[in-house]
Amino acid sequence: MRVTLSFEESEGTDLCIMVDLLRASATITAALDSFRCIIPVRDAERAREYLSMDYPVAGERGGETLPGFIANSPPEIRKHGGDCLVLTTSNGTRILESVKSTALIGCLNNVRAVAAAARDMADEVEVIMAGVNGEFAIEDFLCAGEIIRVIGGEIDEYSEAAVLAVQDRRLVDDAIRRSRSARRLEKLGFGGDVEYCLRRNITDNVPVYRDGKIMKLL
Repeated sequence: MRVTLSFEESEGTDLCIMVDLLRASATITAALDSFRCIIPVRDAERAREYLSMDYPVAGERGGETLPGFIANSPPEIRKHGGDCLVLTTSNGTRILESVKSTALIGCLNNVRAVAAAARDMADEVEVIMAGVNGEFAIEDFLCAGEIIRVIGGEIDEYSEAAVLAVQDRRLVDDAIRRSRSARRLEKLGFGGDVEYCLRRNITDNVPVYRDGKIMKLL
């Protein structure tokens, strides 16, 4: 198996894993406990149209919950349920709309499960870091490193750097807590979300994005 790591844009391998640790990946993974599917939408105005069709809609921009929307928050999303959830976020949903291959969604909550699924599904796997508004985000790099370490196989130098960076869990968690994304969420009152996103292997949910929808991989 060959594993590569990229930032923002997919190189079009057999399979990719999108990582947006704070918080889209964890929100999507948690939502699949109570929703059958998730419709990721890049544009906030388009997402707002779903409100008039009585869809539950979650989303944020810059970490702030959009008016009338459910928060892009794993603990908050677990309070809701139904058929399909519409989700729009600053980074994660934007990345999903650009991928050309089948995409899984990975986070620390489902590291083992998403890594095992990737090993079973493809010979080439690309891990895509969503970043923040086109800029590198350390939390996505570190989360990618944990996923790549579990997948194993042949890795490129970028992937190797990510794996080397996650040898000490305490240092990893401290770096994520000190990240600009985490500090912004703390200021907005979502400090608990950061702690939730740091929890490893609390679910076997593996979200898979195909044909414009995210569903649980069975």
